[in-house]
Amino acid sequence: MSIKKICFISNLFPSEKDPSFGSFVGLSYRQLKNMGYNLSQPIVINARVGKFKKLLAYIKFLFMGLKAILSNKYDFFYIHYLTYSTLCLLPILPFKKVKYLVNIHGDDLVGTRLIHKIMGLPSAYILKRATAIVVPSLYFKRQLLARHVFVDEDNVIISESAGFREDFFYPPKVESNQLITNNDDLHFGYISRVDEGKGWELMLLAFSLLKENNPTEYAKSRLSVYGAGAQVPAFNAMVLQLNLSDIVTYYGPLAQKMLGEKYRSFDYFLFPTRRESFGLVAVESLACGTPVICSAIEPLTDMLFHGDNGFLFKDGCADSLYENIVKCFDLTEEKYSLLRKQAVKSARQYKSEHVAERLYDAIEKKF
Repeated sequence: MSIKKICFISNLFPSEKDPSFGSFVGLSYRQLKNMGYNLSQPIVINARVGKFKKLLAYIKFLFMGLKAILSNKYDFFYIHYLTYSTLCLLPILPFKKVKYLVNIHGDDLVGTRLIHKIMGLPSAYILKRATAIVVPSLYFKRQLLARHVFVDEDNVIISESAGFREDFFYPPKVESNQLITNNDDLHFGYISRVDEGKGWELMLLAFSLLKENNPTEYAKSRLSVYGAGAQVPAFNAMVLQLNLSDIVTYYGPLAQKMLGEKYRSFDYFLFPTRRESFGLVAVESLACGTPVICSAIEPLTDMLFHGDNGFLFKDGCADSLYENIVKCFDLTEEKYSLLRKQAVKSARQYKSEHVAERLYDAIEKKF
């Protein structure tokens, strides 16, 4: 059997200059190579740039995509993101049958901003002609089929955002190093985009409530925040407004290879997101043995179980998040140790190698 030749296309891809830019897409590319597929140099945009350079980058990106599709060199195309990355298909699909797989992430399907709606106008046309569609969760599969009723359910593949890398995300070597008692300080962490919909403002409001109502616990708290985003200035302003600078520190974005160390340094990982297509950062935290406190939304409720591997709070409710943060100070050492063990256990099914095996089997059936 000949090795299938794939052209990989994505408008987000990591680089040495910008390692956090589409880091999951980079992992997906490596997975395909490890599966044994023949991948040429990917057609990608691999760094954040200013407006003029961004326009030039997209012109080059679309030209390279068109050239690749017209070349007839590839068995199929693996395209990450439903909107921008698929634009190169539009001039060709009316005249040529193309085998391609579209990997949907989140806002490219369900985004509510004006730009999402404009860029999503060709989505129905693209999806109808796709050989296969990859979504990150069962919840997102339901979203896809509800929004595009013509999509054949058999063409939809569930693959959990490439899974987590075991070489980066693993529990501490000596578990006793991270056991806590009621008298210990607690280190809370946030690793995610600082953008609309991520719930960072709920997190800050919850700690403001902790400061007002539980000064003793507040004095024993520390919150470390990692991630880039358009709302970083608003985040910093709110920290100052709520007088939280004594416990909240913003560090900026991190390369993926450094994340595991940070997850392991936290006692609890906070994930107050308002919407999510899968929630890979929550899985990465669980794999590191760090319990997660997150919004009670799908698909997070498929992997997080209240009191088992973390805590769930009411979506959009700072009071509910605050109550769960207070709860962390009341846990016994034994209960916390059990949370950590269950966290690691619950993450196992999302190991990168397991996710890759399931994806490979699904791709082979379609192509």
